[in-house]
Amino acid sequence: MTAATGQPQGGNYSLAYVQTMMQQAFGNSVDLIMNPLNIRGEYALLCYLDTMTNSEYVMDNVLKPITAADQSMDFNVSDNKLDYIKRTYLSAVAGQIIQDRSQLAAMLLQGDAALLLEGSPDILLLHVKQLTSRAVDEPSTQNVVRGPKEAFSESATTNISLIRRRINNESLRFEKHVIGSKTKTHLYLAYLDGEVESNVVQQIRDKLCNSNMIGIFDSGNMEKLFSPKGFLLFPTTYNSERPDSVCSCLLDHRVAVIVDGSPFVLTVPAVLSDFFKSPEDQYQWFMFGAVIRLMRYVAFMLSLCLPAFYVAITCFHQELIPTSLLASIAAQREGIPFPTVVEVILMEFTFEVLREASTRMPRIIGPSIAIAGAVVLGEAVVQAGLVSNINVIVVAFTAISGYVAPVYTFGSNIRLFRHMLIILSSVLGLFGVVCGIAFMLIHLSRIETFGVPYLPLFSQPARRKAS
Repeated sequence: MTAATGQPQGGNYSLAYVQTMMQQAFGNSVDLIMNPLNIRGEYALLCYLDTMTNSEYVMDNVLKPITAADQSMDFNVSDNKLDYIKRTYLSAVAGQIIQDRSQLAAMLLQGDAALLLEGSPDILLLHVKQLTSRAVDEPSTQNVVRGPKEAFSESATTNISLIRRRINNESLRFEKHVIGSKTKTHLYLAYLDGEVESNVVQQIRDKLCNSNMIGIFDSGNMEKLFSPKGFLLFPTTYNSERPDSVCSCLLDHRVAVIVDGSPFVLTVPAVLSDFFKSPEDQYQWFMFGAVIRLMRYVAFMLSLCLPAFYVAITCFHQELIPTSLLASIAAQREGIPFPTVVEVILMEFTFEVLREASTRMPRIIGPSIAIAGAVVLGEAVVQAGLVSNINVIVVAFTAISGYVAPVYTFGSNIRLFRHMLIILSSVLGLFGVVCGIAFMLIHLSRIETFGVPYLPLFSQPARRKAS
């Protein structure tokens, strides 16, 4: 090693070179701590990021034992100095000795502290990561009356623990992957070994290895990676923040994807029926749960087709409407300046704006926006003669039916297709509605996720092998 540059020779690095290397890697970052030490006559350097480590723990369990050591004694010639320091002074701290200094910056980013000695090629890694995360709380979505009240948090370690507590099985596996060329996000695959098809797990591994994503901040960023190629109207990955729901999917031969930093866990492969199941269904009488699930399917069809059906029968097929009801609708529409289809689309757009506003507004005033929009604005547009009462009823019932689906993202995705059906019904009447529904069924029957059909009517989805 040259004295002028401090470059390494023979695999050894001087502490001055390590300091220069860390400053080049992190720049003048204020959270980079490089603390020079003298341990029994040996020059040492302790490096860590105080924003990623527990600084108080480092002070009490690393720095204090080292500085309190007897500095008048020398190391024996036969001693591995870092191993001796670990056994003598830092036995209470979990750690390991490694030799790969090229990964030093990555180790610090993971929350480890590194202890280096002058002239030694080894690094003593000390696991002093600061595990700060949101406490386990109640779910904000998929609420139930009867059932567990725990929800996943943003900590992957906490989420893995919640799953382990419910599935006490040695066959439960957790595989760690690093995704995102810039963010280096930790991702974990969870599955029951021997219960899920091995080719499904391998396909997921291949997708992760071939991913060229730059940054991952939520599990929603991964849904596109696991979705089949082509145009899709419906989600093909199931997401949940409930540990019991994810554990049920694991027992049903699925694979869970846990992303560090996201409170929502993905499960694949997903089928259409998954989005109509609520965790509460298995905690009550099976007959009642089956009836409620059937009601969700009916509500889904009403949310999808009711506005289009209303436009079709009022514009093209008035003979299907009873005479008294037809007279009432005609009386309500008297003086309305817009055609029926424009009236429906206008109200649909209004409800979408109210939905988005109530979601983005602060939690304190969000309900007030929804009440003011639904009651005051709805009454005002009827009194002004812009829309009819029957139109407000149809659009309002459609919006309410869309919230019946236990998974919010599934109800959100069908809104686009509902608008397509409204346009078809305004041009072709009921024939357009039938064509739209037929297209949807053909589209659903052609979707496969990891070789599993999206409409598993005649096969067991988790046991069918991928083609």
